[in-house]
Amino acid sequence: MLYIFDEIDNLEDDYPDSIESLLSADRREKILRLRSPEKKKASAIAYLLLRLALSETYGINETVEFNYADKGKPLLKKYPHIHFNLSHSKTVVACAISNNEVGVDVQYITPVTDLLAKRVLTGQEYDEFKSSLIPDEYFCEIWTIKESYLKLIGKGITTELRDIVANEVSDIMIYRSNEYFCCVCGSEMQTKHVRREDFEQLLNR
Repeated sequence: MLYIFDEIDNLEDDYPDSIESLLSADRREKILRLRSPEKKKASAIAYLLLRLALSETYGINETVEFNYADKGKPLLKKYPHIHFNLSHSKTVVACAISNNEVGVDVQYITPVTDLLAKRVLTGQEYDEFKSSLIPDEYFCEIWTIKESYLKLIGKGITTELRDIVANEVSDIMIYRSNEYFCCVCGSEMQTKHVRREDFEQLLNR
């Protein structure tokens, strides 16, 4: 299941404080280390999306802690058979949860420089980028495919994005809004758009 929350800008800056009881100790410490209110809220929402996903999909309503794989991919300490991945960009946060390995990436559509395009795209992808009528959208979609694939296999930024051919990545699902792309790699899944009220219901479970 893919959970998306794209209303971070509608939350108060102190929102993480109001849902502190739902956060793990590690997540609270991580939020304290962040400087910008936007990043604090995104970090809190990412954890809440996971809590919501675990509650609705597996009936797990407890605070969960993480272990980490060699390259830093988070794993559920008590439930290693449940796979998840988190991503956020500006005012949108995404959480994918599955019985199988999964990677997710979400990115806002922003202007792309030629230098960045050459660093990320293969030769053929770069040619398609240059000839596209909507190059920023083309780039954003390719970026999310590659990032979600790297997060699926747990290699992160240790692999060059331009070494990955996007159209050769299998088992992907792409969600596109007017402002961002979100790609899940690993399995096809339904998408749920989460509202603030969904988080508040967690407090009563």
